[in-house]
Amino acid sequence: MNPIRKNLEAVIRKGYQPHKVYEDWIGLMFHAFQRDDAHYLEIMRQYRNDAPHGQREADYFAAATADALEYMAETNRECLGPLFEEFAASHYQGQFFTPWGVCRMIAKTTHDEGVKPDGQISICDPASGAGTMMIAFAKEQTCAEANRTLYVGIDVNLTCARMTALNLMFFNLNGVSIWGNSLSLEVRSAWQTHRSLAWGGALSPYPVEKAKKLLGLIPHENSTAQPRAMLPPAPPPARAKPSQLSLFSM
Repeated sequence: MNPIRKNLEAVIRKGYQPHKVYEDWIGLMFHAFQRDDAHYLEIMRQYRNDAPHGQREADYFAAATADALEYMAETNRECLGPLFEEFAASHYQGQFFTPWGVCRMIAKTTHDEGVKPDGQISICDPASGAGTMMIAFAKEQTCAEANRTLYVGIDVNLTCARMTALNLMFFNLNGVSIWGNSLSLEVRSAWQTHRSLAWGGALSPYPVEKAKKLLGLIPHENSTAQPRAMLPPAPPPARAKPSQLSLFSM
């Protein structure tokens, strides 16, 4: 991953914060693969891009993307999660993801549990991070199993939700990445990835109402199930009145 680091660090040396450079790089890829020029340019206009061609911030961001795609093609492993930990985790008081080796171990030991020989398979990660756990599970699947699997990832951090969406697309999986909160059952935005053996993955917006149905917040048509109730916030714990401690009990 050194070529990716080199290009991101070249942008940082121009006077930008590491976490912002990384998050903007994720945002640029996220919008570019959706052909969303308006939001792509909204991010890019925050950078000066006044250096000679090949040394502009835009050039380094583009080179980092090319290097990331090359790395994943050669290693068959995702790189967005580890790079997030290097460039952005410290900004969020140390946010770290489940290591790849642990993800593979969990996937190997749980892959056959409850998997039916036919019908759709659903995999959900309520705190998806970069989507590494779902990618590890996909590594244990056959092509036929992957074709009938829907991966659903949820994360409260927008950058993490975008990383999950990108990784589901990079690894050519059918999935939905939700920007929301698994505890409060809040859904803010969602994106869908489409699996294609001929053309590779694709990324597009996904309706919030459909995302809520996936989480059971809205019952499906012809369903008698009740929507999941959102829990009210817990009251703050009562504080004991301060008192002087006694050295001896009476």
